[in-house]
Amino acid sequence: MNDIPNIGKRICDSCGKELPDGELFYHCRTELVAAKDATIPDLKHPDRLIAQALSEIAGKEESELLDDIYQELILQLCPDCRMEFLKLIHALLNKGCKNCPNCGPTPIKKKGKLLQFPPKDDNK
Repeated sequence: MNDIPNIGKRICDSCGKELPDGELFYHCRTELVAAKDATIPDLKHPDRLIAQALSEIAGKEESELLDDIYQELILQLCPDCRMEFLKLIHALLNKGCKNCPNCGPTPIKKKGKLLQFPPKDDNK
């Protein structure tokens, strides 16, 4: 039972500042979940698809494979770091992904929502 964390002291996960009892702090929980569109791949050669999938996961650790599917981040932030965190998120949303050539459209800014992508135009 020595691996139980000390919950007597709460600290900001960003700057390390102590968060005293009764003081304002922010609990941030973020999930990153893998998703795919609903398209079905060409199933003319299912054995090739299975072989390709197996080759992609060969030699990877279980934790690495699971991290590609689901990650949960839980942070405790002081008020100052909360503002910095929000600035980072807004900067990402307003500029789009610089590392991804297939990044989707810039999100529509709506009051009360951080992220809402425009609907796909099915007439194209």
